[in-house]
Amino acid sequence: MPDELEQIRFTAHVLGLRAAYRLEKHEVTQTIRAGSASITEAILNRRASAGDQLLIALDGVLVGHAELISMDAVTWATLNEEDARRGGFNNRFELAYALRRAGHRFKPLDDYPLFRIQFAWLEEGEK
Repeated sequence: MPDELEQIRFTAHVLGLRAAYRLEKHEVTQTIRAGSASITEAILNRRASAGDQLLIALDGVLVGHAELISMDAVTWATLNEEDARRGGFNNRFELAYALRRAGHRFKPLDDYPLFRIQFAWLEEGEK
């Protein structure tokens, strides 16, 4: 494991209040990111891999520690309702709205390369 843990950074502005609340309650277990996101680059460049610990932050505040489970390349068309729920959203419409707030608003969502990152929360004693 690297000396410094990689982070998955979330903002309430992008998530929306309901999904941000779910993140704080450790109910979110997945995020959809662009290839340019720092966590995506860390995984692609092998600074982080499955089994590594991550820090999860919301608006700069540590929410908890998690274990990286996997990352795979996806398209908008391949994402389903379960992906939305794992991300803290009620449905794909809410997920799409969050992706647009995150910057994916200049062309159709299917035209963006996306990465699905899954993680599992660690309990206090597992850190």
